[in-house]
Amino acid sequence: MTTTEERRPAADPRPASPHLLSRRARAVLPATGFGPRPATAVPGTIGLHGGVPGAAALPLAELSRAFAEELADPAAPSLRYSVPLGIPELRQWIGADEGVEPGRVVVTNGALHALALLFDALLDPGDVVAVENPTYPLVLTLLRQRRAQVLPVATGPQGLDADALEDALRAGARPKVLYTIPDFHNPTGASQPLAVRRRLVELAERYGFLLLSDNPYRELRFDGGRAPDLDPASQNVLHVNTFSKTLGPGLRLGWVSGPEWLVPALQDARRDSDQHTSLVVQRSVLRFLREPGAYETSLARTRAVLARRHEALRAAAQRELDGVVELPAVDGGIFSWGRVLDPGIDLERALEVARQNGVDFPLGRYFSPAGPHELTDRFRWGFSDLTPEQLDEAVRRAAAALTSPLARR
Repeated sequence: MTTTEERRPAADPRPASPHLLSRRARAVLPATGFGPRPATAVPGTIGLHGGVPGAAALPLAELSRAFAEELADPAAPSLRYSVPLGIPELRQWIGADEGVEPGRVVVTNGALHALALLFDALLDPGDVVAVENPTYPLVLTLLRQRRAQVLPVATGPQGLDADALEDALRAGARPKVLYTIPDFHNPTGASQPLAVRRRLVELAERYGFLLLSDNPYRELRFDGGRAPDLDPASQNVLHVNTFSKTLGPGLRLGWVSGPEWLVPALQDARRDSDQHTSLVVQRSVLRFLREPGAYETSLARTRAVLARRHEALRAAAQRELDGVVELPAVDGGIFSWGRVLDPGIDLERALEVARQNGVDFPLGRYFSPAGPHELTDRFRWGFSDLTPEQLDEAVRRAAAALTSPLARR
């Protein structure tokens, strides 16, 4: 009689490996992201990575109350399925804030999800997408996955260089989409002047490409009101935004707003993938937003916290690294874009020493769409989730690394 053990096929001696991944997945394996990290971080390492608002900047008590009230209903309506475009009431709130009709708004699971949906709806393999240089690295990953061609456009203290873009267009470049971060750019912290924003819209309409504004830091100006975003009245303008930097990334709540012709394609993309955004999150956040003055009060607190932390970072850099690095001030957001002034400093080596000293941060080359050979004298320091005391200590450790003989070429 044959036993179960006898019928079982012999085990394959070959271990599973990345070769089992799809071709698309294998193609993005070499993507640098934020670079290799040590296998075992030094205990007490301080990360100047940024991207996450600290708890002191978030409306924790107010959100806790909104979620508790929402879930108190014994019928539990918030635990049901939602709809692909998002609940109408939240779309209406977002539309009013953005200056567009609610029918042009699609609620998403954060901004990165919104970008992925847009690229799926818009891009075919080989399409050209213009991006700022430097830019948000995860966008480059999304574009690699969709086999798009990337056209880097220079970006400086005034944001995207509109002259460089127009020169490329006149020379024959024909992007389908231009991806830009207008306010407190990641990683540079720069903001586009209003004249540049108007010019970008004019170029998009003249040359027939879509202008994609990814603006998650728009509300984070330290002092004063927010600048107008790229004109939502244009049929060539798309907006992506999120509550991640104002209410917390764990909510995974963002949105797209754009021309009406785009919405059905995004709706189909939702039906074929994740179906919808969490209903309990949508309804609870809407409950918070409808509380008179709650959002405005929260934003004021967030801006004040970020302003203090930015000042602490700058003061520490001035004290510890004067003449060694340049760390320009920013008017808002959560990032500072630094430059090493001494050409004898090798930032790769300096980062190795810094990690041994208990501080970590991303190098400029990780943000380059043109390859790792660029931006080798640049680095990004994020200050949003660290206290002034932690920032002071982080800069002290980084300074020891940058001035170490081991960091010399």
